[in-house]
Amino acid sequence: TIIGVQNIDSNVKEAGRSMGMTGIQLMKDVQLPFALPMILSGIRLSSVYVISCATLASYVGAGGLGDFIFNGLNLFEPAVIITATILVTLLALIVDFCLSMIEKWLVPKGLRITG
Repeated sequence: TIIGVQNIDSNVKEAGRSMGMTGIQLMKDVQLPFALPMILSGIRLSSVYVISCATLASYVGAGGLGDFIFNGLNLFEPAVIITATILVTLLALIVDFCLSMIEKWLVPKGLRITG
Protein backbone atom coordinates (compact mmCIF):
# COMPACT_ATOMS: atom_id res chain seq x y z
CA THR A 1 0.00 0.00 0.00
CA ILE A 2 2.75 2.41 0.94
CA ILE A 3 4.75 1.66 -2.21
CA GLY A 4 1.62 2.06 -4.34
CA VAL A 5 0.85 5.45 -2.81
CA GLN A 6 4.47 6.64 -2.91
CA ASN A 7 4.89 5.74 -6.59
CA ILE A 8 2.07 7.99 -7.77
CA ASP A 9 3.34 10.70 -10.10
CA SER A 10 3.76 13.96 -8.22
CA ASN A 11 2.15 15.82 -11.13
CA VAL A 12 -1.09 13.87 -10.57
CA LYS A 13 -1.10 14.76 -6.88
CA GLU A 14 -0.30 18.37 -7.70
CA ALA A 15 -3.19 18.49 -10.16
CA GLY A 16 -5.54 17.31 -7.41
CA ARG A 17 -4.22 19.92 -5.00
CA SER A 18 -4.52 22.66 -7.61
CA MET A 19 -8.18 21.69 -8.10
CA GLY A 20 -8.73 22.48 -4.42
CA MET A 21 -8.90 18.96 -3.01
CA THR A 22 -8.33 18.46 0.68
CA GLY A 23 -5.87 15.82 1.89
CA ILE A 24 -8.66 13.29 2.47
CA GLN A 25 -10.23 13.97 -0.92
CA LEU A 26 -6.84 13.64 -2.58
CA MET A 27 -6.27 10.29 -0.87
CA LYS A 28 -9.79 9.00 -1.60
CA ASP A 29 -10.22 10.25 -5.16
CA VAL A 30 -6.68 10.27 -6.55
CA GLN A 31 -4.10 8.33 -4.58
CA LEU A 32 -6.16 5.28 -3.59
CA PRO A 33 -7.49 4.56 -7.11
CA PHE A 34 -3.98 4.89 -8.55
CA ALA A 35 -2.50 2.66 -5.83
CA LEU A 36 -5.28 0.04 -6.01
CA PRO A 37 -3.60 -2.19 -8.63
CA MET A 38 -0.43 -2.37 -6.52
CA ILE A 39 -2.40 -3.00 -3.32
CA LEU A 40 -4.43 -5.84 -4.84
CA SER A 41 -1.33 -7.39 -6.41
CA GLY A 42 0.28 -7.40 -2.97
CA ILE A 43 -2.77 -9.09 -1.48
CA ARG A 44 -2.67 -11.77 -4.20
CA LEU A 45 1.02 -12.40 -3.64
CA SER A 46 0.71 -12.57 0.14
CA SER A 47 -2.27 -14.94 -0.01
CA VAL A 48 -0.33 -17.44 -2.12
CA TYR A 49 2.64 -16.99 0.22
CA VAL A 50 0.43 -17.75 3.25
CA ILE A 51 -0.81 -20.94 1.59
CA SER A 52 2.77 -22.07 1.01
CA CYS A 53 3.72 -21.25 4.61
CA ALA A 54 0.69 -23.15 5.89
CA THR A 55 1.99 -26.15 3.97
CA LEU A 56 5.38 -25.90 5.68
CA ALA A 57 3.84 -25.37 9.13
CA SER A 58 3.29 -29.10 9.34
CA TYR A 59 7.05 -29.62 9.22
CA VAL A 60 7.44 -28.04 12.67
CA GLY A 61 4.42 -29.83 14.11
CA ALA A 62 1.94 -26.98 13.80
CA GLY A 63 -0.46 -28.87 11.54
CA GLY A 64 -1.70 -27.20 8.42
CA LEU A 65 -1.96 -28.04 4.78
CA GLY A 66 1.24 -30.05 4.67
CA ASP A 67 0.13 -32.83 7.03
CA PHE A 68 -0.72 -35.16 4.18
CA ILE A 69 2.49 -34.36 2.32
CA PHE A 70 4.72 -35.08 5.32
CA ASN A 71 2.66 -38.12 6.32
CA GLY A 72 3.18 -39.44 2.80
CA LEU A 73 6.91 -38.78 3.09
CA ASN A 74 7.07 -40.59 6.43
CA LEU A 75 5.08 -43.58 5.14
CA PHE A 76 6.86 -43.68 1.75
CA GLU A 77 3.53 -43.29 -0.09
CA PRO A 78 4.14 -41.42 -3.37
CA ALA A 79 0.41 -41.36 -4.19
CA VAL A 80 -0.39 -39.49 -0.97
CA ILE A 81 2.47 -37.04 -1.55
CA ILE A 82 1.45 -36.29 -5.13
CA THR A 83 -2.26 -36.02 -4.30
CA ALA A 84 -1.66 -33.65 -1.39
CA THR A 85 0.79 -31.57 -3.42
CA ILE A 86 -1.69 -31.25 -6.28
CA LEU A 87 -4.47 -30.23 -3.89
CA VAL A 88 -2.34 -27.55 -2.23
CA THR A 89 -1.24 -26.27 -5.63
CA LEU A 90 -4.84 -26.16 -6.83
CA LEU A 91 -5.83 -24.25 -3.70
CA ALA A 92 -3.13 -21.66 -4.35
CA LEU A 93 -4.11 -21.35 -8.02
CA ILE A 94 -7.82 -21.02 -7.23
CA VAL A 95 -7.17 -18.34 -4.60
CA ASP A 96 -4.90 -16.46 -7.03
CA PHE A 97 -7.48 -16.71 -9.82
CA CYS A 98 -10.33 -15.52 -7.59
CA LEU A 99 -8.30 -12.57 -6.35
CA SER A 100 -7.30 -11.70 -9.93
CA MET A 101 -10.99 -11.63 -10.87
CA ILE A 102 -11.70 -9.34 -7.91
CA GLU A 103 -8.80 -7.15 -9.03
CA LYS A 104 -10.16 -7.03 -12.56
CA TRP A 105 -13.59 -6.06 -11.22
CA LEU A 106 -12.33 -3.35 -8.83
CA VAL A 107 -9.59 -1.65 -10.82
CA PRO A 108 -10.68 0.64 -13.66
CA LYS A 109 -9.49 -0.48 -17.09
CA GLY A 110 -7.20 2.51 -17.56
CA LEU A 111 -5.34 1.86 -14.29
CA ARG A 112 -4.71 -1.89 -14.67
CA ILE A 113 -1.14 -3.13 -14.51
CA THR A 114 -0.39 -4.92 -17.77
CA GLY A 115 2.43 -7.28 -18.16
